[in-house]
Amino acid sequence: MMKKHYQRYHYRRRNVTKLPVYKKALYIFKLSRQIVEYLRGDKSVLDLHRSKYIADQFSDKLVMASLGLAPKIAMAEATPDPNVKLESLSSIKRTTNALLHYCEKLEANHAHGKEFLSTLRKEVTKFGHLQNKWALSISNKN
Repeated sequence: MMKKHYQRYHYRRRNVTKLPVYKKALYIFKLSRQIVEYLRGDKSVLDLHRSKYIADQFSDKLVMASLGLAPKIAMAEATPDPNVKLESLSSIKRTTNALLHYCEKLEANHAHGKEFLSTLRKEVTKFGHLQNKWALSISNKN
């Protein structure tokens, strides 16, 4: 029964890897990993997760949140289900806001990494603008 429901929609998939918002999400993940490696040195992500230091915990959250952006974009692009699409878009928006928050917290804890975190915040802000445009285009498909 559900399958017939989805067949009513004329749905054309785009190649998600070519979307500017997807490329920016991958860039944000790469940049956040590089910044965290610079700030935290030789600690692994598991070490950051287990650490009692707040800066390590925010570093872990930054990397893990940025890791989730690209798969959420792919999910929103691939699904014909409008509810899944809307939940993915909402989750991406929340993650974008969380990334900005984590950058601010890390800037407060790391004087030597402020310029890198400022660059990441600018990229996350650009991602937010791209994400808004993309969300409108994907919402109009329904």
